[in-house]
Amino acid sequence: IETMAKRELDPRLKALYDAGKKVYSISKINTIDECLYEAYNAYVLHDRGTNGVYGILGTKIHDKLEEIMNGKATPAELPSTLNEELSDLDMLGIEFPKDFKGNDTIRNNWIADMKHFCETFEPPKGKFDTEELFIYELDEERYVQGYIDLIRHNEEDDTISIFDWKTSSQFNKDDLLHHGRQLVLYAIAKEAQGIKVRDVSWIMLKYCQVSFFGKKRSNSKKLEDITKVINRGKLVSELRNNLEYDLSVAGYDEVDIECMLNKALEDNSLDSLPENIRNKYKIEPYIRTYEITDELKQECINYINETADKFESLDNSSDKNFPPRNFTRINGNNNEVEDTFFCHTLCNYRNSCKHIKSFDELQKLKKETEHTEEDDLF
Repeated sequence: IETMAKRELDPRLKALYDAGKKVYSISKINTIDECLYEAYNAYVLHDRGTNGVYGILGTKIHDKLEEIMNGKATPAELPSTLNEELSDLDMLGIEFPKDFKGNDTIRNNWIADMKHFCETFEPPKGKFDTEELFIYELDEERYVQGYIDLIRHNEEDDTISIFDWKTSSQFNKDDLLHHGRQLVLYAIAKEAQGIKVRDVSWIMLKYCQVSFFGKKRSNSKKLEDITKVINRGKLVSELRNNLEYDLSVAGYDEVDIECMLNKALEDNSLDSLPENIRNKYKIEPYIRTYEITDELKQECINYINETADKFESLDNSSDKNFPPRNFTRINGNNNEVEDTFFCHTLCNYRNSCKHIKSFDELQKLKKETEHTEEDDLF
């Protein structure tokens, strides 16, 4: 909230608001596209709602990374920052979603991934700017603004590289266009300022990239160069077979190998392994570059304008003009199935939305009716 307050006071934005201009962010555009009723609450009623688990996670980490990049903090502060973030969740009574068995696998995996990141983070080298505001004019009455997490100045060719910190999971192919628009917009905005953008990327904090020379599969006969993207919390377990092979080839006996691997697994680190084994593995942050084309740039601008047109065309005197998202979807078998993960977990109005409440009550009644009908058969 403090960061948002600072941003609202930026004189460039204030001048646009005072002049009655329409100012959007990619977050606002995505909210409108995702659920008009959510957008009504957020941008018509100006009700912030209640942040969900993924709205809170990463905030303190993000702010601490900014401080580190600006020389105002050290990487040694990251582990305690993670603990503060988890304490905030406990204090607010906000839980991670359960897995399909009702267990805490999702929570435990997220913590394991981020714990490894916080304990091993080293600041990238180079000249960087952080949290830089951009304002891009779509037309005389409509603008889009945002803050870029990290900009590296590539002095060798007078270009910049744009990075966005991400504590989320990998983006699948179907969602790539949706998530990529943010990076595309960053590039469009900087190029409009006459700056050449070399590349744009996500820094995926939950993952690391490991390069080594070994077997792709345990039954492979040849060794080859391998590069794997691994969840940080599973670093050693994912590499166990390769490590065991390397230790065996290096001449260690089975008992020593078992002891060394157990220690490495316990620590989720290669640090306790012999130096000649450690040096075989290059562990780096996972930087996922997004290829930008002229077609993607045009698609991004069209998406923003079309979504803004839809929002501005609605009569905001009543929430009836702002329907909720669909609560069902058609699956691969062409059957209608419930699709409420967003509403129950990600939406800030999950506890107050009358639409999802009605849907849940209807689903509950439906299940109770089906159960009664089954009982009547016997």
